[in-house]
Amino acid sequence: MRHPERWRNVGLVACIAGIAIAAAPFLLPAATAGDGVRAALFSLGITAVIFGGATALWGHRDVRAKAALARGEDVLARWHVDAATWRAFLAADSHARDGLPWLPNELSVADDVPTDGVEIIVGRDAIEVGGSVHVLPRHGAPEVLEATLVEGRDRPDTIELQLRYPGGGGASGVVQGPTYTRLAFPVAPGAWREARRVVHDYASGRPGKADFFHGRGDGSDADDLSTCWSCGYRTHQFRSTCPQCGAGLLSRRWSRRFGSILTLLGLVLTIGMAVLLVKLSPMLRHPGADFDGMRFDGTPAQALMVWAVLAAVLVFGMTATSYGGWQVATGKRSRKVVFAMLGIFSGLCLLARWL
Repeated sequence: MRHPERWRNVGLVACIAGIAIAAAPFLLPAATAGDGVRAALFSLGITAVIFGGATALWGHRDVRAKAALARGEDVLARWHVDAATWRAFLAADSHARDGLPWLPNELSVADDVPTDGVEIIVGRDAIEVGGSVHVLPRHGAPEVLEATLVEGRDRPDTIELQLRYPGGGGASGVVQGPTYTRLAFPVAPGAWREARRVVHDYASGRPGKADFFHGRGDGSDADDLSTCWSCGYRTHQFRSTCPQCGAGLLSRRWSRRFGSILTLLGLVLTIGMAVLLVKLSPMLRHPGADFDGMRFDGTPAQALMVWAVLAAVLVFGMTATSYGGWQVATGKRSRKVVFAMLGIFSGLCLLARWL
């Protein structure tokens, strides 16, 4: 991102304006605007809050990364590329190399080439090229798949990082595959040794600092092990998707974290449904009779259906609790249990729609 400070400020302004616009429908006098205008203002305000807030957070992340590089924190190398080398790099970068498929370069360059050249600062978690800041977290997106140092013959020497963004749900509801891009930037004459150090660091898996969600990823912690439940691929490095088949990867550490959340949610569902069944069962057994100020006026068949829905939710909660506890204990996943829970949930949706 170029000019992250500017984008952060723009996002903040949009977010604050969105809050004001979203609050306007509740503050305007009734005679000022109709329901259609109020709904449009609220929708516009919420949209501005979401997109403005995301832009502000994204820009602030880049601002912090840029400031850390300026302070020299975790900097691997820095060099200065003169204007002539920079122009040659830009001209060569727009074409595929050696018949390989061309991927878009994430580098954001200024329209005018500075007369004094471009400064490049490479850190362990971020890279700045002529004011274009790119955060490359050790745990998260984009993932650095490969780092190469390309020796140019009729072009400047170049470092290329192959990047991957995990896929996800699309606008049409269809799961989208991962997106591949690259970050390429030139190496200054005489900076070959520094460039090799950069490539070695980014190509070695970049073990990170252990935290609540991730380990170092260097094989020192068994909980870092991720296993693809589709093809069986295993790795200690952080990967969101399997490099062999593209299926999702989840480490043992993440399985335990998800398991604890699933256990908590399952307990809430289980206890809640159990209380409801105890409270509502007398009323459902005797339609039309009053129990504690409540009465069910439906038919016995409808009462049976209500029982079925509550029991299904109870079973879903008990399954989630058991499965979550098993995940916490083992750090593993079970495809059969996941499919069973999806089946129960689908059945609940059908029952709810039928009712």
